Amino acid sequence: MKKKKNKQLIVNVYAGLWLLFKDNPNKKFAESKLQKLYKKKTKKDPLPVLLSLEKLLDENKIIKISKDRYCLKLGENFSEGIVVKTSKSSVFVSDKSGEIIKIKKESAFFALAGDELSLNQINISKGEKKYVVDSVKYRNKHSFVGEIDYSSGTAFFVSSERKIYFDVLIPRKDFNPSFLNKILVVKVTTWDSKGKCPLGKVIKVLGPANDFKSHIKSISHKYNIGPLFSNSLLNEISSVKGLSDKKSLNRLDYTKFSTFTIDPDDAKDFDDAISVRVQENKLFEVGVHIADVSHYVREGSKIDVEASQRGNSVYLVDEVIPMIPEELSNDICSLKEGVPRNCFSVIFKFDSTLKMSSFSITKTKIISNKRFTYSEAQSILDNKKGVLFDELSIIKKIALKLRKKRQSSGAIMFNKKEMGFKLNDQKHPIDIFVKESYFTQKIIEELMLLTNITVANFLKSKNISNAVFRVHDSPDKDKLLSLKGLAFEFNYNIDVSNKIAVKRSLNKLLEKVEGTAEQGLFEPLVIRSMAKAEYSSKNIGHYGLSLNDYVHFTSPIRRYADLIIHRIIDSTLNDKPNSKSFEGICKHISKKEREASMAERESIKLMQIKYMEKHVGDTFEGVISGVIDHGFFVELVQNGCEGFVRAASLNGFYQIDNKKIALVNNDNKFTLGQSVDVRVIRSDSNKRLLDLDLISF
Repeated sequence: MKKKKNKQLIVNVYAGLWLLFKDNPNKKFAESKLQKLYKKKTKKDPLPVLLSLEKLLDENKIIKISKDRYCLKLGENFSEGIVVKTSKSSVFVSDKSGEIIKIKKESAFFALAGDELSLNQINISKGEKKYVVDSVKYRNKHSFVGEIDYSSGTAFFVSSERKIYFDVLIPRKDFNPSFLNKILVVKVTTWDSKGKCPLGKVIKVLGPANDFKSHIKSISHKYNIGPLFSNSLLNEISSVKGLSDKKSLNRLDYTKFSTFTIDPDDAKDFDDAISVRVQENKLFEVGVHIADVSHYVREGSKIDVEASQRGNSVYLVDEVIPMIPEELSNDICSLKEGVPRNCFSVIFKFDSTLKMSSFSITKTKIISNKRFTYSEAQSILDNKKGVLFDELSIIKKIALKLRKKRQSSGAIMFNKKEMGFKLNDQKHPIDIFVKESYFTQKIIEELMLLTNITVANFLKSKNISNAVFRVHDSPDKDKLLSLKGLAFEFNYNIDVSNKIAVKRSLNKLLEKVEGTAEQGLFEPLVIRSMAKAEYSSKNIGHYGLSLNDYVHFTSPIRRYADLIIHRIIDSTLNDKPNSKSFEGICKHISKKEREASMAERESIKLMQIKYMEKHVGDTFEGVISGVIDHGFFVELVQNGCEGFVRAASLNGFYQIDNKKIALVNNDNKFTLGQSVDVRVIRSDSNKRLLDLDLISF
């Protein structure tokens, strides 16, 4: 009899709650208030209300919008979106119209950047739309890197990634005491655990938390960078080794012409080579020869599928994680000195004024006569003598002309400093230096740009609109105005009246700050004001290069986009139409490129912080490179490392100014670009932190 009474009580509470929510569609109810409302009927037993709420949730009639708050689900006020970023308190979602919707993290179902959400509008207050997450349609990330906190007697996994705003509970059955004080990879097994955090399981132990190697290993796991290649995939390589000499009859023989590569000192995969011939009537022929990876990596093969999943090679400070196995990238496909290689080439003809008069795209066979480093080739040009001096001189003149033409057309010319590291046998950094920049590097850049542009124009001439384009949208107006305001503080002007004026004034700014203390401030800010370049099946042009059409063709060893373009060009040359859809692969390889970029940046940051451990207590000159409400970042002049000065360590109360370029109080002001002297007080590679104290300013 008691069971029947309890069952009827739950039915009555359920019916009453459902009526309450329907009659108050824009009202939010706390569970505590609902318990109070029914305390007489339930005799203070919380179960009937809890079970009724759970049933209403399961039936999609109501939504849980925070820890204990509920409201009616309004089916007609429905939206979808993708999480673009997270903060300590909120999740920011971009809907289909591009509008950014802010959602409290308590009602976000642990959503992270890249997740696709279904949203439900809960009410409209003062004209503002308010949404909660109805469900997570797609989760971008399931595995995380971090450590276990066992201080409470329960195993909570805490991610080392700052943007992960929740912990993961490791159930007792899956916990092992050996996990403590280790860097771990944990996979979430249950997102909708009805608790305060998801449930997860340890899938890999990377090593001791106090071991630097563990933190190096963590980077590739954190950014979903491909592990070792499988044995079954590596076995496939033996079948492509014999392809080298096949179909050579269909290739133009360039093995007898002066051909060379120019690359960094530590390069192992050589994508491109240059041949130069002086012909009759003062005509010059320059061949840009690109490794014909598509000859060896056949579409649909295991190697191809894996390459498409990886999207690109990743260049960390201590290692290269290749897109295709090293036997291909560093040997079979690589344009090494003295060995015949199959290439996909663009052959340019230049007249006596070094103006391009014609081009052809064809399969070739080459032999590289010389492997130059940038410094070796530069030395020959500077001394005006040496191996292949005449050929190097010709491409230098062509590059100068191409560069001048690009600049006059409005292309934005960056000259960013690149950091280098000297590592010991344990792969620990023992020195940091700014890599020397050579004009020979710019020569290769200009020839590769010309090749990519020419291939894009060729596709356009053949009415090929179905391809993988490299696109770059116009800058964000608000970011440009913010940059303009900051530049004005330093007596620089940015004209935002039209697109051409913006490009010209940005180039002028970059020219003026080059070689000054302000270069380290303005170059990153100009880059941040730009949209991110990406791959797309819809061609919108390339703003930064000032081009209507652009593709990537010149690096198929390390970029999957280039391999696709090689296949499209091959189909076009052989009159085989390509009807594939590239939208999905464009989104994927753009995402993989972003992940690789973040991994590379973190690798540099980690090495810098490790290097600075031996400099705790030392004083350095620096420049303020960033300002936030609780302190400012300082880039050290000597080695480019960036640390943080906390506002709490300064005398007095400071707050950020309206322009967000300075921390100020009644007595002092710390502004972007300002020179300061700082002391290193902590260098923590575990937490990726470099803490500084202000000495003088």
